[in-house]
Amino acid sequence: MIETPITITKTILLIGQTGSGKSTIANVISNTNHFKESQYGVSETQDIQIESCMLQDENLELRIIDTIGINDTRFSEKVVLSKIAEAADMVKGGLNQIFFITNGRFTETEIQVYTLLRTVFFAEDIGKYTTIVRTKFPGFRNHSKCKEDEERMVAENENVAEIIRSCHKFIHVNNLTEEEELQLTSRIECRDILIKHLIHNCKDIYKPKNLDELNERIEDHMTFKKLMREEVYDIKEKLKQLEERAQKAQKSTDEARELEDKLRREFEKQLHEKEASMRMCNENIIKTMTDQIREKEKTVQDMEKKVQDMEKKVQEKCNIL
Repeated sequence: MIETPITITKTILLIGQTGSGKSTIANVISNTNHFKESQYGVSETQDIQIESCMLQDENLELRIIDTIGINDTRFSEKVVLSKIAEAADMVKGGLNQIFFITNGRFTETEIQVYTLLRTVFFAEDIGKYTTIVRTKFPGFRNHSKCKEDEERMVAENENVAEIIRSCHKFIHVNNLTEEEELQLTSRIECRDILIKHLIHNCKDIYKPKNLDELNERIEDHMTFKKLMREEVYDIKEKLKQLEERAQKAQKSTDEARELEDKLRREFEKQLHEKEASMRMCNENIIKTMTDQIREKEKTVQDMEKKVQDMEKKVQEKCNIL
């Protein structure tokens, strides 16, 4: 009796910005038009969409999970993160690959979301199961051009370089529409590239842990971001107040001008540090930032005392005159 071949299922999670070509990739892989595509930079994906397709020759079923755009302006950040959390919960039985879709230069949002994949949604080693898919690249057939583009992106900044180094694979594609290319040759070639990658390079299964606490981690992340925004606002206000007080303190004297410049430099430095800290937003820095905030408050108090001393000196000089 001939045994029926066992069908293997591979699960692929798609994550990317609105307009990155994420849903197009889903259609290319599945060889369907089941996923809504948009040509106008407005997300057509308003919820999680799951489709499966069979590769009969390989006895392989591909389970494709498409998520909403990570920068979809119709939803709050918390809603977007909750939707991704839903998708993460759907793969708790096993995930073969995340396709992180980008259409070129990494944006600040993409960098932040990839960081959240490693710190909030999954774990540090998720990069081993992540493929960066660079869309809208006409030179995808040319290995040298693909390599040059990857090196250019690595050279952008250290955050992007670290993301690319941590990922399993970097693939270039150019999925033209039927209107752009009647025979859809590019789509056929790109599908072949992606399918071969899934068959030959994505054999391991990632099983996420601690998904039960995922919503709690998202809440912690949002609370921390709110705290940081409030701290930045507070520092801006203190900077404004101290600058106003310094302006009143006899700017004609060298000492007053020096103090004003020192205050401005100190608080601008603090502001930049806070804004940079907001971009880092992950669970490993919460305690550190709390200590830094106390330190900054002490610095503010010291500066206020210096301003008061300066005002007193100026007043004494005025009294003498």
